[in-house]
Amino acid sequence: MMQLCSSLNLRSSIVLLAALPFFTLMAQDAKKVQEPEYIGVVFSLDQAGALVPLERQQSNAAFKTKAGGFGGGQSSIVYKGSKSPVRFKAGQAIQFVVRLNAPGVEPDSLVNLDVLKVTKNERAIVTVKVKPMGWGGAKSRKGEDLRPLNFSKYGEQSLKVSPAEPLGPGEYVITTRGGNGAFLFGIDPK
Repeated sequence: MMQLCSSLNLRSSIVLLAALPFFTLMAQDAKKVQEPEYIGVVFSLDQAGALVPLERQQSNAAFKTKAGGFGGGQSSIVYKGSKSPVRFKAGQAIQFVVRLNAPGVEPDSLVNLDVLKVTKNERAIVTVKVKPMGWGGAKSRKGEDLRPLNFSKYGEQSLKVSPAEPLGPGEYVITTRGGNGAFLFGIDPK
């Protein structure tokens, strides 16, 4: 009888040991997350961990003058349309994922989140304002519409990006240095 019990315990141990690599493999697969395929492409991260595309456009530079230049002017980065089709609610926790190829570089220098000024047919970031007739020169506005971000590692080659402060209603753009394009979204009131 004693020999039968020890034989059963040995068999149970062998079965458990044989199954151990399977359970280890399952635990490793559970840790894998979905990452962007291409460098510099930004996605929204939904609650289930899926990557959701943002509106994507090329950044277009524009310079507008007032009164033939005598009234001053401004240089802007412009995006088509007054409203993004990608919408979030004010107060909603928003996270983004981007793959970057810059190990050891501070992410703040690579990823920007800007508030856009909205007009009838476009959204823009004003980068430089020139005073009337050039008096007083030009004033750079770069960074005035920038919003602070938090970064954390995500998966093996990507970063999770989230606003450091709640975003109010409006239109926003995320750009990456060296990336091709801009990624836009909007925040609606609650």
